[in-house]
Amino acid sequence: MQNDLVFKTGFAKRTLGWLVCLGAVAALMAIIYGIFTHPEAQTPSELSSGAAIGVFLIGLIWAGIAIQNARWSIKGENIVCHGVFKKKTIPLSTLAGFGQTTVIVMAFPFQHVDFYDPQLSHVARLPVSLKDWPKAEAWLAARLRYVVNDGSHILPKRRFADTSKM
Repeated sequence: MQNDLVFKTGFAKRTLGWLVCLGAVAALMAIIYGIFTHPEAQTPSELSSGAAIGVFLIGLIWAGIAIQNARWSIKGENIVCHGVFKKKTIPLSTLAGFGQTTVIVMAFPFQHVDFYDPQLSHVARLPVSLKDWPKAEAWLAARLRYVVNDGSHILPKRRFADTSKM
């Protein structure tokens, strides 16, 4: 029986990932179609710029797939971040606090959990869906302290929250 907690990106962010991926695939197919149907009309500079745009679009396809596969889990006393090609493990013993970051883009909230070390240096920012946030917050609050940013994202003034007043 597996008791590990797994957190994925929210629905809005996964939808954005699909839109980025499918839009890049459509644009790449249009470039390939244009090059192969009219090869005599292409100059060498147009071919090289088409190749550069193709590489950029392949990067966008990879980014869309990466958004879909972004997840993190809690296994024992470790946080394991799963990416497309790599897996990163963050021991809870190296962390001292966590915070919440919500970015709203065109009325769609993208929520993340920020992890901090004892010197309040940023260690990682991991995505979490809105429905999974209470479960993640409860688990993390039992093990780590809240970190509050009294400044801005440009000039942060981080401090540990006084949870006795909450």
